[in-house]
Amino acid sequence: MYKQFFANMESTTLPLLALVIFLSAFLVLVARTFLFKRKGDYEPLAALPLNDEPSKEARP
Repeated sequence: MYKQFFANMESTTLPLLALVIFLSAFLVLVARTFLFKRKGDYEPLAALPLNDEPSKEARP
């Protein structure tokens, strides 16, 4: 079905533009996730599930 659709297209500009926009947005998000991370922001969050001690706020 898609083969016939794309075979009859005269201009493939819009599908290629959509592909480029998607790939660039994906690469920006991956770069932002892995390259621009700040350890100070993530270390307290990484320790949350492993913290077995009750917090002072949880006591009645």
